[in-house]
Amino acid sequence: MAVLGPVLAAALLVAGCGSADEPSGGGADERLTALRSEVALDPCPSSVGDLPDLTFPCLGGGPDVQLKGPGTGTPTLVNVYGSWCPPCQEEMPVLVAFRDKAAGKVALLGVDTQDEPRTGLLFARDFGQRWPAVVDADGVFFRRYAAGPPVTLFVDAEGEVRFVHRGPFRSLRDLQAAVAEHLGVRV
Repeated sequence: MAVLGPVLAAALLVAGCGSADEPSGGGADERLTALRSEVALDPCPSSVGDLPDLTFPCLGGGPDVQLKGPGTGTPTLVNVYGSWCPPCQEEMPVLVAFRDKAAGKVALLGVDTQDEPRTGLLFARDFGQRWPAVVDADGVFFRRYAAGPPVTLFVDAEGEVRFVHRGPFRSLRDLQAAVAEHLGVRV
């Protein structure tokens, strides 16, 4: 009877009855590429500024991002979140509203932590996130700043971290006030 289990499993795989999550002939890569096209996140910057010397894949595809490097020339909020994090879910509509108001004045970069790319893309799609994000699958980045997400770093145009906010922003007004105070930008 102990042999029947592996034999049955092998027969099902050969017959094409394997798990829907298993890649088959590049299908998983094609589905991820299609989801990236559907979500259409903005392109990732090549670097952000005076951040930890870490390199992460861009959630929307494209080249990896080395966080430490020259500033982007635009003040940037680096927001660390995870799809599994209830406070992050509560904060996301505030960030979406902020992005709409701050276009051209303040950029956003997400650090999707402890998510698989597919999960991160589905989260972005469901909440209307369009700004770029990187994938920190192991949570290395956020542990440098907080015990858990969300955490938001306020990075000036030259790449200097001016402020670190731990916890969610609960209103657009609070986020706008923090940006004015720490980055000197009125949105």
